[in-house]
Amino acid sequence: DLVKKGFGYIIQVVLRPDKQKKNFQPIHKRWIIERTFAWFDNDRRLCRIYELLIENAEEMVKVAAIKHLLNKI
Repeated sequence: DLVKKGFGYIIQVVLRPDKQKKNFQPIHKRWIIERTFAWFDNDRRLCRIYELLIENAEEMVKVAAIKHLLNKI
């Protein structure tokens, strides 16, 4: 209720039944997201929590994405 009131998100926990034991199956295209987070972790301001405001942290993620895209050109 606290998260729903504060942020407007609904959290739902989904449990796997124990009778259903399958082999490991990776989530489709998850490696792309993990790779992007690894690139962001190379930026000094994103590897630790330096920002006091969440708005500043969001802007630093945008700046890191712009720097990464400019390096590809």
